[in-house]
Amino acid sequence: MDMRAIEDIAVGEDLTPPLPPLAAVLHDSAVTSHCSACFSALPPQPFPPSTLTYPRNSYHVPTNTPTPLYCSPNCASIDSSLHFSSAEHRLLFNFNHSPPSTWTDSSDLRLSLRLVYIFQNLPTKFSVFPVNKEKPMENTERIGGLMTNRENLLFGESVNNQIQENRGDSSENVLNVLERIREGAKIMAKARRMCGNEDENAEKQEDFVLEEMVLCLVMTNAVEVQDKSGISIGVAVYDAAFSWINHSCSPNACYRFLQGMDHNEQAPFRIRGGDLQCLHSERNGYGPRVIVRSIKAVNKGEEVTIAYTDLLQPRETRQAELWLKYRFSCSCKRCAAAPTSYVDYVLQGLSVDNPDLDKIEKLMENFDDAVNDYLSFGDPKSCCKKLENLLNHGDLSGHFQEPKEVKSPQKVKLHPFHHLSINAYTTLASAFRVQASDLLALNYEIEEHKLEAFNMCKISCAYSLLLAGVVNHLYLFESSLVTTVANFWINAGESLLNLARSHLWDSFLNPRLIHSSFLNLKCDDCSLVEPIFHTPYQKLRLEQIKSRLYNCIANITPKVWRILASESHFLKLIQNPIDISLLASPPVIPDAESSRFEAEESWDQSRINLMLLSIHCLRYGTLLSGICYGLSAEMNYNRVLELRSHS
Repeated sequence: MDMRAIEDIAVGEDLTPPLPPLAAVLHDSAVTSHCSACFSALPPQPFPPSTLTYPRNSYHVPTNTPTPLYCSPNCASIDSSLHFSSAEHRLLFNFNHSPPSTWTDSSDLRLSLRLVYIFQNLPTKFSVFPVNKEKPMENTERIGGLMTNRENLLFGESVNNQIQENRGDSSENVLNVLERIREGAKIMAKARRMCGNEDENAEKQEDFVLEEMVLCLVMTNAVEVQDKSGISIGVAVYDAAFSWINHSCSPNACYRFLQGMDHNEQAPFRIRGGDLQCLHSERNGYGPRVIVRSIKAVNKGEEVTIAYTDLLQPRETRQAELWLKYRFSCSCKRCAAAPTSYVDYVLQGLSVDNPDLDKIEKLMENFDDAVNDYLSFGDPKSCCKKLENLLNHGDLSGHFQEPKEVKSPQKVKLHPFHHLSINAYTTLASAFRVQASDLLALNYEIEEHKLEAFNMCKISCAYSLLLAGVVNHLYLFESSLVTTVANFWINAGESLLNLARSHLWDSFLNPRLIHSSFLNLKCDDCSLVEPIFHTPYQKLRLEQIKSRLYNCIANITPKVWRILASESHFLKLIQNPIDISLLASPPVIPDAESSRFEAEESWDQSRINLMLLSIHCLRYGTLLSGICYGLSAEMNYNRVLELRSHS
């Protein structure tokens, strides 16, 4: 099954109208912060489920059972009936009182229960389940046109052998998937039986085949729903109009979500599948809508593809993840490229050819150990120290020349574009920012703490800028990375903006910089503050603006990089994170005197340059995001002006 364009489509155009989900649920962590019907943020006083929609056999809800919350009575009336009729409330009770061993979040299981109920109550012409419950299902491959993948996930012994032997996945991962499906199906079956006042102690496999099928369908077809800030808040399954869109590691389309109940966009369908028969109906009035959008030009008849995995992972990692989760090997143009594409080559770039696999594995373990200090143990200081030590041993030559003779034993060093390096920049930007915040919260009045926090803020900004520069370079060779690079530029811009506006500057400088000067910033090279978007949108015009903005970023960055990188041994090795030819050149080491800014005017000018750079990064990032998310250029421009007005 696939979806193809029915006409020629340019870059940055919607391919579908907003598509409602077949079913959607919030993650456990978002149930108390977002509306369970429309996924918008909850008001200060949210609404409970509507009692008028409770099925008769669900009047009694066990105490201490988590319940959904809603932003309005309308949302409560739309969603409450499905919540109780599907036995979702029974599953929540069981999940919280007897936590399963293989599931830490119940969202996939709750989504599966909703789908079982929806499929069983479709109109006759759309019926996907047999009427006779005693008769086993004859076809377990698809439900309502959606692939279940159950046979491959549960019974593909030869497939599992291939995973372990050829895909680099451990048998532990394979067994974990099998165990999760088995246990999850049992939990679902028990909840449904409790809701129907049936025997809840089903143990035979045939007693929960239906639950296994739908759970496999969810694991194969569900997508993570993100809010406007990019945080995952739930999962949803859409009908074939979306689910039939295949994966590519160099996709020509992406998708975005709309939360809330009002969706006025009515773009036509510009893609079509084979024998496509959609199951959604107006009764499914809850959940986030999804819109598919082109990020490359698509010719009439060309297949439309999206990404199922992180495109900044190297080929082997992508293939392993796709095989483990979906049981297919990607053969897209990027994966099949011979020789390996430039982007995949540098994402695995090391300082030596054919390094010892044990050393690579040790490198991966050290990286995971450092990140785990931050994410699992809440120790950003330890994480930063370990990651910077790892990066300091990286090969900063920036070239992939044949290695010269080296003394034994060889050191395995990461290239600045290696996927672990990119992940390290992301983690370090966050961890240094958290360290600064923690330090100021400890005692804001201590001057030493202020200076140390200020230095950490600078390092955080530097890593954000380095991350954007590195990924932008990869984007020039793989345009499907546009969504990722847009977010990185926006994050870098916001980080720089916060630093430029920080009151920490005034802790060790005379606050002589006139605050209003920020509002008078102007860039003569790209006419940053001119209202240049009053004319109709033109692709050529956009490309020209992007080029001018990026050139300004490259010109301003050297003026502030030294002050951002001055407190990090690794960052001081980098001359310019934007100019790739200088990314890893030997640094110019100033003497002790020249390393200081002699006059406060230099610090003031650095602060102005930081502000100017932040606005350029935000402007550039929002222009790129317009390709992915449909934000108009005028909206992007106004967002920058709004941010500046709050300086």
